[in-house]
Amino acid sequence: MSTLESAQIRVGDSCCRGPKQPDDEDLMLTPDGTREFMTFEIPLSESGSAGLGVSVKGNRSKESHDDLGIFVKSIMNGGAACKDGRLRVNDQLIAVNSESLLDMTNQEAMENLRTSMSVEGNKRGMIQLIVARRVAQNNEVN
Repeated sequence: MSTLESAQIRVGDSCCRGPKQPDDEDLMLTPDGTREFMTFEIPLSESGSAGLGVSVKGNRSKESHDDLGIFVKSIMNGGAACKDGRLRVNDQLIAVNSESLLDMTNQEAMENLRTSMSVEGNKRGMIQLIVARRVAQNNEVN
């Protein structure tokens, strides 16, 4: 399992703000109803040097060792994701700034996220993320 942690975030700080609910127009369920897809536009300008403020992990299949995508490992206090409040731990990053991460290796997807956070990659002061989130089943709590 590979892990990417931004040098701009302090390990150990966690986001304690309550989650903001996504708008209905930004939400879509998979046909089997097990995951919901959401589009978030997160402003970066208010977070200063903290940037997006997330660490991500790449998951791999235990059987085939194929890359399964990158997931939010933690959300850091003071970062844009914490201030926005919609991104959650274990959300899978599907696309960054309209570029799909699905056909990329975990390493390529992490590099794409890093590039999108750079000055050259994101001049709008905002990052757009499409995430997949597992839907709680019956007695589960997300």
